[in-house]
Formats: sequence, C-alpha cells, structure tokens
Amino acid sequence: MPGVNITIKGSTRGVATDLDGSFKIDVSPTDVLDVTFLGYDLYTVEVGDKTSLVIPLKPKSNELDEVTVVAFGKQKKSSVIASIETIKASDLRVPASNMTSAFAGKIPGVISYQTTGEPGADNAKFFVRGVTTFGYKTDPLILIDGFEATTDDLARMQPDDIESFSVLKDASATVLYGARGANGIILVSTKSGREGTTKINARVDVNVATPTQMPELMDGVAYMRLSNQTQLSRSPGATPKYSEQKIYSTARGENPMIYPNVNWYDALFKQQTTNTKANLNVSGGGTVATYYVAGGFENETGLLKVDGRNNYNNNIDINRFHVRSNVIFKLTKTTTLDTRIQGRFEKYTGPYNTDQKYTAASNIFKTVMNTNPVDFPAVYEPDEANTWTKNILFGSIFPSGGGAPRDNPYAQMVQGYETRDESTLTTQVTLMQDLDMLTEGLKFQAKVSANVWGLSSAQRKILPYYYSVNTYDPITNQYTLLNLNPTGGRAYLGDVEGKRDATTHYYYEGRLNWDRQFDSHSVGAMVVGMAEEYLLTSGISGSIYESLPERNAGISGRATYDYDNRYFAEFAFGYNGSEKFTGDKRFGFFPSIGAGWLASNEAFWEPMKESISLLKLKFTYGQVGNDAIAERKERFFFLSNIALTGSPYRWGSNLGNTYNGYTVSRYANPDITWEVSEKYNLGLELGFFKGEDLKLQIDLFRDYRSNIYLDRNNLPASAGLETVVKGNVGEVQSQGIDGSIDYQHFFNKDFWLTGRGNLTYAVNKYLKLDEPNYKDEYLSQMGRNINQLYGYAAERLFVDVNEIRNSPEQSVGAGGNIMAGDIKYSDINGDGKVNTDDKIPLGYPSVPEIQYGFGLSAGFKKFDFSFFFQGNARVSFFIDANAISPFQNDRNALSFIGENSWTDTNPDVHAAWPRLSMDAIPNNTEPSTWWLRDGSFLRLKSVELGYNFPAIPKIKMQGCRLYFSAENLATFSAFKLWDPELGGNGLGYPLNRRFNVGLQVSF
Repeated sequence: MPGVNITIKGSTRGVATDLDGSFKIDVSPTDVLDVTFLGYDLYTVEVGDKTSLVIPLKPKSNELDEVTVVAFGKQKKSSVIASIETIKASDLRVPASNMTSAFAGKIPGVISYQTTGEPGADNAKFFVRGVTTFGYKTDPLILIDGFEATTDDLARMQPDDIESFSVLKDASATVLYGARGANGIILVSTKSGREGTTKINARVDVNVATPTQMPELMDGVAYMRLSNQTQLSRSPGATPKYSEQKIYSTARGENPMIYPNVNWYDALFKQQTTNTKANLNVSGGGTVATYYVAGGFENETGLLKVDGRNNYNNNIDINRFHVRSNVIFKLTKTTTLDTRIQGRFEKYTGPYNTDQKYTAASNIFKTVMNTNPVDFPAVYEPDEANTWTKNILFGSIFPSGGGAPRDNPYAQMVQGYETRDESTLTTQVTLMQDLDMLTEGLKFQAKVSANVWGLSSAQRKILPYYYSVNTYDPITNQYTLLNLNPTGGRAYLGDVEGKRDATTHYYYEGRLNWDRQFDSHSVGAMVVGMAEEYLLTSGISGSIYESLPERNAGISGRATYDYDNRYFAEFAFGYNGSEKFTGDKRFGFFPSIGAGWLASNEAFWEPMKESISLLKLKFTYGQVGNDAIAERKERFFFLSNIALTGSPYRWGSNLGNTYNGYTVSRYANPDITWEVSEKYNLGLELGFFKGEDLKLQIDLFRDYRSNIYLDRNNLPASAGLETVVKGNVGEVQSQGIDGSIDYQHFFNKDFWLTGRGNLTYAVNKYLKLDEPNYKDEYLSQMGRNINQLYGYAAERLFVDVNEIRNSPEQSVGAGGNIMAGDIKYSDINGDGKVNTDDKIPLGYPSVPEIQYGFGLSAGFKKFDFSFFFQGNARVSFFIDANAISPFQNDRNALSFIGENSWTDTNPDVHAAWPRLSMDAIPNNTEPSTWWLRDGSFLRLKSVELGYNFPAIPKIKMQGCRLYFSAENLATFSAFKLWDPELGGNGLGYPLNRRFNVGLQVSF
C-alpha cells in the first residue's frame, strides 16, 4: 500500500511507503514505530532486533472512507448521504495527453465520448447523469482545489498531481456551489506534502499513436469505371468521362504524373506518430511547512506529413510545460497558510486554418473527400522547363465549368502554418484558523484565488502555384506542364495574421465550519460566503455586454446530524446572486434536504455482518440554480439592445437630410430569471463479506429542469416585433440509474485481484416548449429526447418509373430528377406528398443513453496486469450523405459505395447506396432512416502490464516500475465505415490507438 506514514514515536522523523508498500527508515532498537494511514487503525510496533517488518493494517470499523470529498470539505463515508462518486487518480492515467479521454465507462453517473482525436482539440464531451437541459450550458461545473476551471484545465491535469477526484451528482452535493451546480460538479483536489523525509517521484511515458480506423477509399481504376457507369446511368447517351485507354494505363501503373492513382489519405497523413510525457514531483516537509512541487513536459504531434521543400512545419507539434507548487505553512499550532500555484504553458505549431468552423487538421481530413484519385497527383515532378523552379509544383485542373483551379488537398495542408502561445497561471492562498478557544470544533477559512489566461497566435501562408499536364508524348514518356495561376500564386510566406485573447478570473471565499460529538450525537454546521468576477481583458469583443465584468456572489450553508452512526439527516441551501438578472430575480434561494440509514450498524444486523457487512439507504431532494442560460454577450437580460443601424429616414423640403433609423436586436425583459433544477436521488450501498471485498452502489435519480431560456415561437406577426423574444418557459425531465460494483481481495502476500463494473442509464424528455401548434402530433418535440434525431422514413429504393408515378409526390429537399434506384420515402400524414411535414423522430438520441465499463486488475509478486472495456449503447447518428456523395464536382468515393450501390445491372432496392449521379440529387441525401446508423459499440479501452523492480538502498531508490500499456486496442460494432464513437464526424481527424511504454521511479 503506497503512501502509508511510518514515524518514530515521539519524534517528527518518518518516511512514507513507496509504490509496492515497502519502506526504509534508520532506527535504534529502542525505537517504536507508529504506522498510520487515513481510514485505518493505528499500528504500533517495537523495533527491537527486527531488521524487516510485514505490517498488517486493519480498516477502521466505522471510519474506512473518511476521505470522501464533499462540497467545501470532507466527511466520513458512513455519514455521506449525498450522491458522490470518488475514483482513484490512477484510474484516470492513460497514454493520451488528455485526461478527459479516460472518463468514458469509468465513472458511474458520467456520460462521455470523443468526436475527434486531433491533438490539442480532443477534449471529450461529458455530462453528469446525461443531458439535463437544452439551455446554453449543459456540461458540469469543474472545480480544481475549489476554484472554477475550464475543460482544458481539467484535460491537461497530470493524474500524478491529483489527491482525489469526485463527481457530485445530486442536489445535496451541488446546491452549495450555487449559480453553476445544476449540471453536476467535478471536484478535483491536488496533492499536498506530508511531514517526513523528501520523496521524489518521476515518470516518463513514450507512446506511438496510430488511427483506430480510417475510411477506405476506392482506388483510381474502380473510381473511373464507376464514374463512367454513373454518368451513363442518368444520361445514357453521354460520352464517358474517362477513356478506356486512361483506365487501362492507370491499372498498369504507367507514368503516375500522367495517369495518377492517388490515395489521398496516404498522400497526406502518416501511419503513426510518437508522443512523449515526463513528470517529476518532490514532496515532504517538517513541523513548519510541508510541500508538494511538481513539473512536467509533454510533446504531442499529429499525423500530417511535412514537405521538406518548405522551411516550416505544418504538422501539429505541441509542447506543454506544467508547474505546480503546493506549500502549506504551519504559522502556529492553530493557524495554517495553504499556498497553491499552478502554471501551464503551451506552444502550438499546426497547419494553416482555412475555415474557422472546424479546427485546421479536421479541415484537412475533410478535404480528402473533395478530390478524386485520378485527376492530378499531389505534386508534379518537374518537366524540363521547371527543373530549376523553386516553388512546389502542386497538381490541379480547371473545373469543367470554368473558374479557379481545383483545390489540391496536399497543397492546402502544406500551404502554411499557425503558431500559438498559450499560458494559464492560477494562484490560490487559503488561511485556516482553528477557533477551539471560542468553542470546540469551530474552524475558519478564508480563500483568495486568481487565474490569468492568455493566448497569442499567428498564421502565415504561401499561395500555391497549381500545374496541369499541357502536352504528353507517350513514346518518349515526356510531358510539359502548364502553370494554371501564374499571377495568383506566391512562393514565399505572406504577412502575419495575428490574434490575441485573454481572460482574468478572481474568486473570494470565507467559511466557518463547526463539528462536535455529544455522546451518540454528531452535529455539524457550515456557512460560506463567496464572490467571483470574470474579465475579458483582450478587448476583442464588439459587445459592451461581453466586455463588462461578469460577477456572482452568494452565501451557502449546511447542517448535518448523525445519531450513533446509524441515522443521518442533512439540510443545505444556497442563496446566490447574479448580475444577469434584476429586481427580485437577481437573488435565488435553493434548498436541499437528505436523510440516510446505516442499517448494518443496527444491533439486529450483527448476525448478518459476516455475509452482508454494509447496508445503507439514502434519499436527497433539492433545488439547484443555473444562471448560465445564454452566452456572455447576451446577458443583462433586463436591458434592451438598440443601435442606429436601421433603414434611413429622409427629411427636409427636398428630402436631402438623411438619418439612420433604430434597430432593435433585443427587447428588455426584467422577468428573466434562474434556470432551476429540482433533483431527487434514492441510493443504496451494499457491502458483502467481512472486509467488504464486494461492494455495490446504486442510485435512482430524477431531475426536473424548469425556467429554461428559449425563443418564443408563438407570438403573432401582428405584434409588430422586430426581433425574436425569449423567455424562461422550457421544461425538461431527466431520470435514470447509475451504479457500480467493486471487488477487491488479497489471496496472500503475493497475489491480489480487483475488479470494477459500472453502468449509467440516463434518459430525458421535453416537458414544455414554445413551439407551433402542429396539426400532426408526431411533429412536436414534446415528450421527445433533447438529442432526438429527426428525418424521413425511407421504405426502400424505387423499382421503376411506374412506381414513381403511382407513389406520393417526392418533395424531399429540392426534389430533383427522381428515377428508379432513388430513395422512396413514406407519406406519414397521407396527404399525397412527401415533404417536411413527414419528418419523424428516428432511432436513439445522438448522445448515448447508456454507458458502461468493466475491468480487472491482478498482481502476482512483482508483476501486475489490468484491462478495461468501455461501451456505449442506445445512441444513433446520421451519415452525412452530402459530404460523401461521390462524383459530384469530381468528388472522391468511399469503397463501400462501389461495393454495393444501385445500378441497372444491380437493381437491389436495399442496396447500400441509391442510384449514383454526377449531379446532386437532394432527394437522396436528406437525413432519413437510409442514413441512420446505430452508434453502439464495445471497446477494449486499455490494457497494461507492469513489473516492480526491487528497491536499491544504495541510491535511495524505493521503487521502480516499468510498464507497457495500450489504449483503444479493439472495437466491436455493427458499424464498419469508421470508428463509431466519431458518429457523424467520421471524415474528421480519427481517434487514436496508442502503444505506450512508461517508467516510474521513486526515491
């Protein structure tokens, strides 16, 4: 057991055990050792003539999990009635540099998934107990050492720095955090030093990342044949686009400059990349101060290729530096000063971004589908005239309809680069004072925190020169090139396109805690006042609402009662204020209550403790507020927004005087108020066998979300309103179950086994919306999931022209030339035509309703081995048919289209792809059951094998562990085109499979 404190009785000299529980301390025969670990009984041993010790620690019968972190403090596990899930930091350690990628399937009550593997942009999306609102903010509040943090801050944390990681799920757990707690809370505490000798821990990881799965493209020969077939399918008399001679020469692999056959994925991207992480921490202290100081470095790279002819790096290359200093000063016996400083500094290099809608690397992946494999190579080899040309000869052609040369994906990738420097600095000072001189158990705490974040970026690019073949002599195999944009290119990097951004966040807190024991009665009380302020300091916003400070203030409290460690009661409240509202709406009062019964501590339970050692029932109810109901620039809802940008007015005898009119972009609404979450939770905890080797925890929950801020859609046009009016009229209900089962057993000193399984099932539905009065009930979203997908019901493909004539009119999308082999949709309302009135809810929601995970860890002597599976279920997504429809504008084609599409020779009405076309057929690309896919999967998330080397006293090395790990090894799913976790983003940057080797050493 690591981290156990061994001290010499009567002195401050001591050590802590290393990773495998071993320790070394210099003693004399008359010394007595005190062995302590939180949650376990004190073990005392006389040294005498002993040179080695095997120390058995016993869990405290009633205090095993005292370290459970709750809102603004800690409580004994037995007395906690709130729904709080605490997991070990080691469970969050993954080869990836993003800690949020470890959440999926490991934390009951959390739904998590990733839609991109792009370094620096790969944060997972995660929700506590699913999506519980359709308002502006749906993700949980993140608190690191009690200070609000961003998802990026959490993602880049080092698991080695984490003391505890908890998820607060119900009202009793979250109400104290006021304006931000309605969507659940992730609470992280970082490590502090302990009295004793200095301990040094170092860890180095090197991993190789490769895509879990890439979409498979058609090769050039198959592409040309299918393209010709597609052209003739819609226009039988047309001349085929590609000649048999070109197809034959391409198949033979003749001159690739004349007969290219480009796999653009291979041309642009590497098969693998290497990443490195290193962390070092030092801890220790004495009677005056304790310290924990850590530093780290990460280098993360992308899969993009770099052209050696350029003098810059267009691939993703990220260097991150982490610094943390937690120093606690013991000013007096009753006064402690806790100082915490954390800094993260990141230098990013990556490709030039041509479309701010997506990240740069994802844009590049998406461009692959826009260029086919046979029109031109990525880069031409120079002809005689270009032997000494310095610029790269990027391939391209003029489109058949005229215009600028076609984009070349390779040229877009290497055309430029972006550099970003990002820094985050967080400082925190906490003064803690025991006030036992006033009354026993009273403590005071004051905290001040500040965070400064800054970003500066610069982009530069060349303007590619594009070339195509001008002449070709098949006898000599010589060709000449034609520059398609001789005046439109630029071989040198242009001016810098810069950007700056910054924010500052201040937080102030004062707290009083009181805890007392009176015989069998334990009572506790806590009151905390808090205030915080957010500033945008970059000046980039054009909105006065966005640039003004954002402020919150409030007071919260909690009272607890415990009778004989059997019956528990709790009351908590938050009285919170937000400057976004006005009048009596500005402050909101949000209470919670809870009760619990530890039945296994009753006298009548004693005979059953050998088999069922723990039985606990708990219930909580409460309300939690949320003021994050719209983005920052839309706050101050009680103010209107009027500008002189309207149509002009003309005055005067000759109408020569002109004045701009007023435009109303928002109406003042003093009635806008808090979004309110009304939470219910019923929990059961069970422990089996005397040592609670097997534990089961289950929670049933329900959340009623009211006052959701949304557009009012039922106000008549006759009201003469210039812009949309919004109000707190939405309501949602969510409910479900989450639970976990844990097993731990030490068979002997050489062999141990642990296992965990958990499951989260969370569903939601609209209860109230301001939507039109639909004549058909199925068009309403009422009673549907927030993330429900909608589309047309596709029956099959049309058989022939007679069926088309005798079927309801197809008015889907923009219509088009409907032919045999096109998709036939159901006329849901029976009005004789298929249009938007026939859209229905389809499949499961786009956010998983079920997430689960299970795994085992085992150790034998110096070896340890673990594996973990993660799964998603009840989730659907649409394939974006518009994005992958082949041949339109000479677009690329995925292999599955050629393998099974409708053709005149394959008139399969259930083919994977409908009748192909050189032009867009809107009828065939609308969201429908034809493109609906089941996103469920089971993934072998992680595997790890480690070996613990013996200690080496000569160099004071207490432990050394070498381990091999792998992430995302295998995925089992009915969907095969790309990684199912990507959902509809399958053409973007893929998720990564990682193979990692690591070394951890402690001194």
